[in-house]
Amino acid sequence: MLLEFNYKDADYVSVSNNQINLDWNRVWSNRGHTLGEGMVSPDKRYFYLNIPKNSSSFIKKNLESINWSYANLNDFPDAKVIVALRDPIKRWVSGISEYLFMYHTNVIDNIADPFSYGFMPLLGDKLAMSLLFDRMTFDDHTERQCFFLRNIDLNNCTWLFIDRDFNTNFANLLTELGYPNQFDQSPKENSIEDNPRKRKLNEVIKFMIDQDEFKLYNLQQWFWCDQELIDKVKFYGTR
Repeated sequence: MLLEFNYKDADYVSVSNNQINLDWNRVWSNRGHTLGEGMVSPDKRYFYLNIPKNSSSFIKKNLESINWSYANLNDFPDAKVIVALRDPIKRWVSGISEYLFMYHTNVIDNIADPFSYGFMPLLGDKLAMSLLFDRMTFDDHTERQCFFLRNIDLNNCTWLFIDRDFNTNFANLLTELGYPNQFDQSPKENSIEDNPRKRKLNEVIKFMIDQDEFKLYNLQQWFWCDQELIDKVKFYGTR
């Protein structure tokens, strides 16, 4: 059998010697994310692994202020890895809202306007809404957190959990590592979207999950590996 088809440069599927190969490092490269990306400390001893929708913008902003630089973990195999994890259902709600906002913004206004919760809101139609909960992973924002830990020694990781104590724990960890930083440490979960349209979209998605146990069950089954990891690892701080 001869395979003669070509792939886009961003695709993670390629053909070599009549075999189909999967390059997992490029799975979401078409969305701008490469596995292993993050930031390395000036002394190269510590590496923050970027997982989208896990307070990554907040973390990167503060690490930039103390001279950490953008890098890929593959280039620093001996560095101690810092990983922030988040409740998988909350992360998916935020992530799917981000996905819709980024790639389907033309329908957002029809979803995000104020409405009465006396009926089941729809994303255009019932089929579109059902597909969200059928596939669940559409991009790097909705990919399972465990996916980003591919080929990483979990025993070499320092774990942070994104809850109301996250800012304080993050600041304390940086200080402990020799990188004190001044930023807002007020209690918050870092999951509330600043954009009112995203916030309303989050409310719609949450409502649909609350109204349908099957949708919640599907999400829990899809993200079981994330929840299992959260249940097993020891988090830095008071959790």
